[in-house]
Amino acid sequence: MMEKKSQNLTGKTFEVKISTKGQIVIPADIRKKIDLSEGSTLQLSLNENDEIKIQKAPTALDWANLVTEGPIEQVVFNNDGTINSTKSPTFASWMDDDE
Repeated sequence: MMEKKSQNLTGKTFEVKISTKGQIVIPADIRKKIDLSEGSTLQLSLNENDEIKIQKAPTALDWANLVTEGPIEQVVFNNDGTINSTKSPTFASWMDDDE
């Protein structure tokens, strides 16, 4: 049996209709791609252009995996609430990675 390649859905547009109850159906290709199933939680937000953003809400496992990526060291804060990069250099470096 031939394995099905993962589809690249980035940039692809799907049209959906809103039901009388305000519900929409998320196309199966998208549900499969981001592992959505019955009971999955989504987050919706509206930007200044009235564009709706829908994203999968992080699960407890997602948060647990994020925490395991962090450095293990005692975190020391300065009096102003910033991280003391001298006493907690690994954590300070990790926090600066996103900037």
